[in-house]
Amino acid sequence: MREKLRTPEGKKFLICLLIVFIIAASVISKVTFGGVEDQYNLPMASWPLSLFIMQGAWTFIYTIMFTILGALPFGFYFLAPKDGRG
Repeated sequence: MREKLRTPEGKKFLICLLIVFIIAASVISKVTFGGVEDQYNLPMASWPLSLFIMQGAWTFIYTIMFTILGALPFGFYFLAPKDGRG
């Protein structure tokens, strides 16, 4: 697998993976942290540390999952065999 990632196509896949991760992290963090503020009318200045940790953990988990799902099409496109099979 490392050999595939060191090719130009593999580098393009890694760039796409990074872009998907950044987009997912920004959207998920906005939704997660903003949702608590809106739902409970609780400004971030009054959050306890445990709430920041919990929301950060959820943001991390969901970001990883959406990155995996979002990277699948790019993996098929960039890392699939180019010899005409399948």
